[in-house]
Amino acid sequence: MNYKNLLFVICFLSTGVFAAGNYASVELTHLNPTFAESTWLREKQFMPRYPVELAMKGIAGCGIFKVIVDESGSTESIDLISSVPKKVISRPVTKVIKDWDWTLADGKPPIREEKLLRLDFCMGGSTEEESISKCKQQATMACE
Repeated sequence: MNYKNLLFVICFLSTGVFAAGNYASVELTHLNPTFAESTWLREKQFMPRYPVELAMKGIAGCGIFKVIVDESGSTESIDLISSVPKKVISRPVTKVIKDWDWTLADGKPPIREEKLLRLDFCMGGSTEEESISKCKQQATMACE
């Protein structure tokens, strides 16, 4: 799917943002390594929060980030690889990722790990379940 199609889908998913009862959700996808292959995992495995800066502006979209976790489990660096919309997602999402605490996966030695993570930020839906469903669907589309 190309950029124009993804932009259309994002606009479609965010059209009802200002109506009463709309929900927002976030979908986290471990691209590389997968969740099962990861050395370092987020200590609290709940869905990341929607950045307030994006929610206040009604911004939906996606971002792919390279995150490096050092041998001690500290976030060494966070780099935006691609996003829709361009650049708007980088700063607020970087703040969210910096707040994550990492814990060593069972049976894994403490090594430096480079992770490729995708976060989708979705708005719309009259129920929480509908918003989550829309976000899972968006997460299957290209983010470039």
